[in-house]
Amino acid sequence: MPKLLGIIGVLVVCAGLDLLWQSRRELGFWSAAFLNVFRSALRQQGAPVRPLPAAIAAGKHHGAVRVLLGAGFAFLLGPLLIAASLTLLLHIF
Repeated sequence: MPKLLGIIGVLVVCAGLDLLWQSRRELGFWSAAFLNVFRSALRQQGAPVRPLPAAIAAGKHHGAVRVLLGAGFAFLLGPLLIAASLTLLLHIF
């Protein structure tokens, strides 16, 4: 049972990385948007946020759920399953 849990964890991590790879354009958009907001917050407290450059903001970005799901699978659920598998393996001995 613990080995199966570990294999499922590795497959979940691979699925999350695949989702992140498929949404790499959205990752670029969201990182640019975050950096834009972060920079404007550092410049002045009450200053309005500058718009994104036209090259970044031109495309349609509907992949936020795919990005969050991929990150959740790759960095949260998969490693939790692998850790649970290792814990069960070590607990048996």
